[in-house]
Amino acid sequence: MQVEYLNLAEIKKLKENALRGRSRHFTSRYMIFMILTAIYTGARLEEIQALTWNDINWLKHEITINKSWDYVDGGKFKPTKSESSNRTIRVNQKFLDIISELKANNSTMIFMNQYHRILSSNAVNKTLRSIMEKADLNKNDFHFHSLRHALVAYLLSQGADLTIISKRLGHADTTVTSKVYAYLVNEYKDKVENQIEKYLENI
Repeated sequence: MQVEYLNLAEIKKLKENALRGRSRHFTSRYMIFMILTAIYTGARLEEIQALTWNDINWLKHEITINKSWDYVDGGKFKPTKSESSNRTIRVNQKFLDIISELKANNSTMIFMNQYHRILSSNAVNKTLRSIMEKADLNKNDFHFHSLRHALVAYLLSQGADLTIISKRLGHADTTVTSKVYAYLVNEYKDKVENQIEKYLENI
Protein backbone atom coordinates (compact mmCIF):
# COMPACT_ATOMS: atom_id res chain seq x y z
CA MET A 1 0.00 0.00 0.00
CA GLN A 2 1.40 3.37 -0.99
CA VAL A 3 1.34 6.33 1.35
CA GLU A 4 1.29 9.97 0.42
CA TYR A 5 4.60 11.74 0.61
CA LEU A 6 5.95 15.16 -0.30
CA ASN A 7 8.31 16.01 -3.12
CA LEU A 8 11.25 18.37 -2.52
CA ALA A 9 9.30 21.52 -3.38
CA GLU A 10 6.50 20.49 -1.01
CA ILE A 11 8.92 19.63 1.80
CA LYS A 12 10.49 23.08 1.48
CA LYS A 13 7.07 24.71 1.45
CA LEU A 14 6.05 22.84 4.59
CA LYS A 15 9.35 23.65 6.31
CA GLU A 16 9.15 27.36 5.46
CA ASN A 17 5.60 27.63 6.79
CA ALA A 18 6.59 25.74 9.92
CA LEU A 19 9.60 27.98 10.54
CA ARG A 20 7.47 31.11 10.28
CA GLY A 21 4.95 29.79 12.78
CA ARG A 22 7.21 28.37 15.46
CA SER A 23 7.31 29.73 19.00
CA ARG A 24 8.44 28.21 22.28
CA HIS A 25 5.84 30.30 24.16
CA PHE A 26 2.63 28.91 22.65
CA THR A 27 1.68 25.25 22.75
CA SER A 28 0.28 25.07 19.22
CA ARG A 29 3.41 26.70 17.82
CA TYR A 30 5.69 24.76 20.13
CA MET A 31 4.72 21.51 18.41
CA ILE A 32 6.13 22.87 15.18
CA PHE A 33 9.62 22.14 16.52
CA MET A 34 8.67 18.45 16.67
CA ILE A 35 7.49 18.57 13.07
CA LEU A 36 10.75 20.21 11.98
CA THR A 37 12.69 17.51 13.86
CA ALA A 38 10.84 14.81 11.93
CA ILE A 39 11.59 16.55 8.62
CA TYR A 40 15.31 16.73 9.34
CA THR A 41 15.78 13.35 11.06
CA GLY A 42 13.07 10.94 9.92
CA ALA A 43 12.69 9.82 13.55
CA ARG A 44 9.45 8.35 14.87
CA LEU A 45 7.19 10.59 16.97
CA GLU A 46 7.71 8.61 20.18
CA GLU A 47 11.48 8.85 19.65
CA ILE A 48 11.27 12.60 19.19
CA GLN A 49 9.04 13.01 22.25
CA ALA A 50 11.68 11.25 24.39
CA LEU A 51 14.67 13.34 23.34
CA THR A 52 16.71 15.11 26.02
CA TRP A 53 19.42 17.73 25.61
CA ASN A 54 22.00 15.09 26.59
CA ASP A 55 21.07 13.20 23.41
CA ILE A 56 22.59 15.94 21.23
CA ASN A 57 26.27 16.09 20.40
CA TRP A 58 26.62 19.68 19.26
CA LEU A 59 30.20 19.32 18.04
CA LYS A 60 29.60 16.21 15.95
CA HIS A 61 26.13 17.33 14.77
CA GLU A 62 24.63 14.07 16.04
CA ILE A 63 21.45 13.01 17.83
CA THR A 64 21.41 9.74 19.76
CA ILE A 65 18.14 7.84 19.87
CA ASN A 66 18.10 5.25 22.66
CA LYS A 67 14.59 5.49 24.14
CA SER A 68 11.03 6.42 23.25
CA TRP A 69 8.11 8.01 25.07
CA ASP A 70 5.06 6.25 26.49
CA TYR A 71 2.26 8.82 26.64
CA VAL A 72 0.01 6.61 28.81
CA ASP A 73 -0.38 7.29 32.57
CA GLY A 74 1.19 10.74 32.51
CA GLY A 75 4.08 9.71 30.32
CA LYS A 76 7.34 7.87 30.90
CA PHE A 77 10.39 6.62 29.06
CA LYS A 78 10.31 3.20 27.44
CA PRO A 79 12.66 1.22 25.17
CA THR A 80 12.76 1.96 21.46
CA LYS A 81 10.73 -0.12 19.03
CA SER A 82 13.63 -2.56 18.50
CA GLU A 83 17.35 -2.91 19.16
CA SER A 84 18.11 -1.54 15.70
CA SER A 85 16.10 1.56 16.58
CA ASN A 86 18.91 2.58 18.92
CA ARG A 87 21.03 4.71 16.64
CA THR A 88 22.85 7.97 16.05
CA ILE A 89 21.51 10.39 13.44
CA ARG A 90 23.60 13.07 11.77
CA VAL A 91 21.98 16.50 11.43
CA ASN A 92 23.11 19.87 10.09
CA GLN A 93 23.89 23.14 11.85
CA LYS A 94 20.70 24.76 10.56
CA PHE A 95 18.61 22.23 12.45
CA LEU A 96 20.70 22.59 15.62
CA ASP A 97 20.23 26.36 15.50
CA ILE A 98 16.47 25.89 15.28
CA ILE A 99 16.21 23.35 18.09
CA SER A 100 18.49 25.35 20.39
CA GLU A 101 15.72 27.96 20.68
CA LEU A 102 13.97 25.56 23.08
CA LYS A 103 16.84 25.61 25.57
CA ALA A 104 15.33 28.72 27.12
CA ASN A 105 12.51 26.56 28.55
CA ASN A 106 15.02 25.11 31.05
CA SER A 107 13.88 21.51 30.82
CA THR A 108 16.05 18.40 30.56
CA MET A 109 13.66 17.12 27.88
CA ILE A 110 13.76 18.99 24.59
CA PHE A 111 10.05 18.86 23.87
CA MET A 112 8.59 19.40 27.33
CA ASN A 113 6.55 22.60 27.07
CA GLN A 114 6.06 25.41 29.56
CA TYR A 115 3.33 23.38 31.27
CA HIS A 116 5.78 20.51 31.82
CA ARG A 117 4.00 18.23 29.39
CA ILE A 118 5.10 16.21 26.37
CA LEU A 119 2.46 16.81 23.72
CA SER A 120 0.35 13.96 22.37
CA SER A 121 0.23 12.42 18.91
CA ASN A 122 -3.26 13.85 18.32
CA ALA A 123 -2.12 17.37 19.22
CA VAL A 124 0.94 17.20 16.98
CA ASN A 125 -1.05 15.84 14.03
CA LYS A 126 -3.62 18.61 14.46
CA THR A 127 -0.83 21.18 14.23
CA LEU A 128 0.65 19.45 11.18
CA ARG A 129 -2.69 19.54 9.37
CA SER A 130 -3.04 23.23 10.20
CA ILE A 131 0.39 24.04 8.76
CA MET A 132 -0.31 22.00 5.63
CA GLU A 133 -3.55 23.88 5.06
CA LYS A 134 -1.74 27.21 5.34
CA ALA A 135 0.89 25.92 2.91
CA ASP A 136 -1.81 24.74 0.44
CA LEU A 137 -0.59 21.17 0.66
CA ASN A 138 -3.62 18.96 0.08
CA LYS A 139 -2.71 15.46 1.24
CA ASN A 140 -5.72 13.65 2.67
CA ASP A 141 -3.85 10.73 4.24
CA PHE A 142 -0.76 12.64 5.35
CA HIS A 143 0.08 12.53 9.07
CA PHE A 144 3.11 12.89 11.32
CA HIS A 145 4.55 9.49 10.42
CA SER A 146 4.29 10.47 6.76
CA LEU A 147 7.11 12.96 7.36
CA ARG A 148 9.34 9.91 7.70
CA HIS A 149 8.22 8.74 4.26
CA ALA A 150 8.81 12.20 2.85
CA LEU A 151 12.42 12.17 4.03
CA VAL A 152 13.00 8.74 2.51
CA ALA A 153 11.55 9.89 -0.81
CA TYR A 154 13.80 12.93 -0.78
CA LEU A 155 16.98 11.02 0.15
CA LEU A 156 16.31 8.40 -2.52
CA SER A 157 15.74 11.11 -5.11
CA GLN A 158 19.14 12.56 -4.23
CA GLY A 159 20.84 9.19 -4.71
CA ALA A 160 21.43 8.42 -1.03
CA ASP A 161 22.51 4.83 -0.38
CA LEU A 162 19.71 2.56 0.86
CA THR A 163 21.95 1.17 3.61
CA ILE A 164 22.53 4.63 5.05
CA ILE A 165 18.82 5.46 4.84
CA SER A 166 17.96 2.17 6.55
CA LYS A 167 20.30 2.89 9.47
CA ARG A 168 18.95 6.42 9.81
CA LEU A 169 15.40 5.07 10.08
CA GLY A 170 16.41 2.47 12.65
CA HIS A 171 15.52 -0.55 10.52
CA ALA A 172 17.20 -3.88 11.21
CA ASP A 173 18.49 -4.07 7.64
CA THR A 174 17.81 -2.87 4.11
CA THR A 175 15.34 -5.73 3.56
CA VAL A 176 12.93 -4.02 5.96
CA THR A 177 13.46 -0.65 4.28
CA SER A 178 13.01 -2.12 0.81
CA LYS A 179 9.78 -3.82 1.86
CA VAL A 180 8.26 -0.77 3.55
CA TYR A 181 9.29 1.63 0.79
CA ALA A 182 9.20 -0.79 -2.15
CA TYR A 183 7.27 1.59 -4.41
CA LEU A 184 9.74 4.41 -3.74
CA VAL A 185 12.80 2.19 -4.10
CA ASN A 186 11.54 0.86 -7.44
CA GLU A 187 10.73 4.37 -8.64
CA TYR A 188 14.23 5.63 -8.01
CA LYS A 189 15.86 2.37 -9.02
CA ASP A 190 14.52 2.95 -12.54
CA LYS A 191 15.90 6.47 -12.44
CA VAL A 192 19.36 5.21 -11.45
CA GLU A 193 19.27 2.41 -14.02
CA ASN A 194 18.51 4.93 -16.75
CA GLN A 195 21.47 6.97 -15.59
CA ILE A 196 23.71 3.89 -15.61
CA GLU A 197 22.63 3.17 -19.15
CA LYS A 198 23.90 6.61 -20.14
CA TYR A 199 27.18 6.00 -18.33
CA LEU A 200 27.69 2.78 -20.27
CA GLU A 201 27.51 4.66 -23.55
CA ASN A 202 30.80 6.34 -22.62
CA ILE A 203 32.72 3.07 -22.35
